[in-house]
Amino acid sequence: MICAVRFYVLGSLRFSSAESPPITPAGTRDRAFLGELLAHAGRAISIDHIVESVWPDRPPVNRENAVHVRISRLRSLFRSLVGRESAGSVITTEHGAYRLVPEEVDADRFEQLLAAGTRAYEKGFADTAASLLDRALTLWDGDAFTDVVAGDCVTAEAGRLAELRLFAHERQAEAMLALGAYAHVVNALTPLTEQYPLRETLHGHLMTALDRLGRTAEALAVYAGMRSSLISELGTEPAPDLRELHWTILHRRTTDVGAPTVGTTATAMPRNWSSPAQLPREPADFVPTETAEAIAQGLSRGGRTAPAVTAITGQGGAGKTAIAVHLARRLRAPFPDGQLYVNLGGSGTHPTEPGEALAQMLRSVGHSPWDLPESTEARAACFRDRLDGRRVLIVLDDAADEAQLHHLLPGNAESGVIVTSRAWLAGMSFDVRLEHDRLEPRAAFALFRQVVGATRTDWEPAAVREVTRLCGYLPLALRLAGARLAARAHWSVRDLVQRMTDGAGLLNELTQGSLTIRSCFEPAYQRLSEEDRGLFRMLGLCGAGVYAGFVGARLLDRPEDEAVEALERLADARLLSVARPKVQGVGPMFRLETLAAAYAREQADVESSDGERRAAANLRRRETDPPERLLHLRAVP
Repeated sequence: MICAVRFYVLGSLRFSSAESPPITPAGTRDRAFLGELLAHAGRAISIDHIVESVWPDRPPVNRENAVHVRISRLRSLFRSLVGRESAGSVITTEHGAYRLVPEEVDADRFEQLLAAGTRAYEKGFADTAASLLDRALTLWDGDAFTDVVAGDCVTAEAGRLAELRLFAHERQAEAMLALGAYAHVVNALTPLTEQYPLRETLHGHLMTALDRLGRTAEALAVYAGMRSSLISELGTEPAPDLRELHWTILHRRTTDVGAPTVGTTATAMPRNWSSPAQLPREPADFVPTETAEAIAQGLSRGGRTAPAVTAITGQGGAGKTAIAVHLARRLRAPFPDGQLYVNLGGSGTHPTEPGEALAQMLRSVGHSPWDLPESTEARAACFRDRLDGRRVLIVLDDAADEAQLHHLLPGNAESGVIVTSRAWLAGMSFDVRLEHDRLEPRAAFALFRQVVGATRTDWEPAAVREVTRLCGYLPLALRLAGARLAARAHWSVRDLVQRMTDGAGLLNELTQGSLTIRSCFEPAYQRLSEEDRGLFRMLGLCGAGVYAGFVGARLLDRPEDEAVEALERLADARLLSVARPKVQGVGPMFRLETLAAAYAREQADVESSDGERRAAANLRRRETDPPERLLHLRAVP
């Protein structure tokens, strides 16, 4: 097979082209020489080492000359296969040593494909994994180093490659099982299990495939044969996972349940742990915040008796995900068993179901995808069992509410969780909870400067500060504004300010393709009741500012306590913020920020009734009342 050079000169030294005849270098010495080079592919092998391996008993008098002769003969072989120009790059000469270029060795290509296929499988991409692993296995044609004289190094390398080949077969079988290609698995593994009667993982995959095809008796016969071989040759029983799989198949047969179905058992296959590394890319322009340090300390604190569960809550576009990813990357050392990331889609119209989120995480840590429990509760129990004793950090991004999170938390004290959400999540207890709505003005300036570049922003610092104010100091808005300016070299920062303050241009300037600042408000607005939508639209017609409860009462023509409750609901939806809580009998005040006001006005232009417009107009006229009667404070701190 393998371990040959490019052009598929295999270990047996056969050229893979159908029209090319087999080529074998003359003499045992040449084959031993090539074997040593192949076993050390990519590494420089000294002349002394070559001599000791190829001539262990009677080394030549002139070592360098003898090695040079052998190298010349091998280069002649490669030249006969591929031509004069390419042959010289296969074996390179270094000071006192020679090196077989690793890119020219098909074993190196095999290992690259195997690694890529393994990563794809661990991330849940079974179809990609199956394709990559199939390409890796097609590089094999017989055993490694066939017809090459094997010294100690060659023997060791052949053994290592043989083990990797079996692992590739096992992982490909897992991928094909995940895709439901049970017949393919049976055809591929039947001869392998006969060749390797003690390889338990291969037998387990074959049993599962046969079971899925309804060939239960054959699956049980595979187990019986493997168990007999283990007892007779090693004096031991099969591994617990294989015994459990056997019991499951046997129990289903004896109780006459019928054909097997996916999800009938939580742990039917070997529990190989896969260390996930699923964190998204951290934004290149990320600006660290001091407040996030509390989350890091809460997660890294020792002596816990329960998992550390932390939360970052705030309005959309505030950069909660960026903070969570930044912290998770910093905390790899305390959580060496992996980092899980799940986008729960809580701000969208169809949040991820807890059962599906659990299935994603279970697959990521090595649980067999074809044996997932059916109920959410069973999956949650299986997930806690999988993580027991492991130190894993889980990022649950964009949670909808407490109910969605209930089943997704681990049970072991060694693991940690970072939750991000637009909801307040007041019904849950957290080790640390960070409320993050916007950046400090200085941090917002720094972020915008990174996106646009210092050359342009440093000339107009006042205009940059105005852009950050108009963006509400929201990272998403700042990135959108910065990207728009960076793409237009002929604009000044003042030009951008002018466009953002020109009529209804603010939201349009904060849009890039399908990404828009409107996404920070649209999902929450759509989930409101029609009455609460109307109140939000009327506030938008009145403009950005701070509103008291009796303002809502006048707009809604309702008692003040009911209006305050409506304003609270808008605050819960992150469309308003609390400017001042209720103190000493004085009602709370609510702030409508500039961006939210622009979105509310935009909705009002389309949806507001004549009655809503009249109510807002009447409120604006009352702004001339004495200070003690102010209903609407226009200044936004």
